[in-house]
Amino acid sequence: MIIALSPTSPPPPTLYRHRHRIAGRILALAAEAIVVPEVRVETRPALTTLVPTLDRILGSFEAGKITLIDSGSDFVFHLTTLLSVRAVMEGHEVVFLDGGNSVDPHGMVALGKRAAMTREEILPRVHVARAFTCHQMTTLILDMLDKKIEETRAGLVVLACLPAMFLDEDVEVGEAHQLFQRSMRAIRQTVGEREVVGLVTNAGLAKLHRRKSIRRQLYEGADRVIRIAHGKGGVLIHRLDTGTSEWYAAVPPDQTTMDDFAIAAPRIPAFGVAGGSREIRLTEHLRLGW
Repeated sequence: MIIALSPTSPPPPTLYRHRHRIAGRILALAAEAIVVPEVRVETRPALTTLVPTLDRILGSFEAGKITLIDSGSDFVFHLTTLLSVRAVMEGHEVVFLDGGNSVDPHGMVALGKRAAMTREEILPRVHVARAFTCHQMTTLILDMLDKKIEETRAGLVVLACLPAMFLDEDVEVGEAHQLFQRSMRAIRQTVGEREVVGLVTNAGLAKLHRRKSIRRQLYEGADRVIRIAHGKGGVLIHRLDTGTSEWYAAVPPDQTTMDDFAIAAPRIPAFGVAGGSREIRLTEHLRLGW
């Protein structure tokens, strides 16, 4: 049957249906031909201390984020040692930039032994660089930090006592401000792009009041801030992101607390941070004994 169509007459319904079937078949064939590759995004798990009481107070240390610990207690040195060992336990390398001569390899080995790890399994995976001036610290951050993370595929970056060198009275305020600003910018960019856990510490709450512009940049450059104050029998931990404060008193490694039973996450036996803490005073040297 031949259907003659005039220029003004509409196509018959059968022709519409035929066109729709052809169009549908073409789309189906095109869909079969297109292969959408599966995109897998590797996400690093957050880092915790595995000390239930501390994890409840501190929360997790997230990859790609910077946590600032501003402390008036030498407990901050125990904490950085503990987190470094925990990162190694999780199979990560650690890049440790030290501005206060505070890194404690002996403490890392001691904690590692409680988790059945040897010196050889821990220390070669913690890559330490020390700075003794603000210019050295700035150079380490701007020129070496990103390369070292790429080289080692580190999961944790510790910048211990970061502002200490920038508070040096022999360095002019404007110069120190500019160097610290560039350093914080680079740290934020590197931690975010490399998806590593960023941990920045300051030892001595009162020290930052010498140069308030440094303090402001330090706080504004962090994703979350934790303050630790010394007290009798423990430390007061204050989280600015949640507005919560809680006392923490370390127990001997062979003891447990009620939190150890209340939290589902297992506590590694004898892995708690033992021993008392002491206050960091304004004028003392930053190297603190254990």
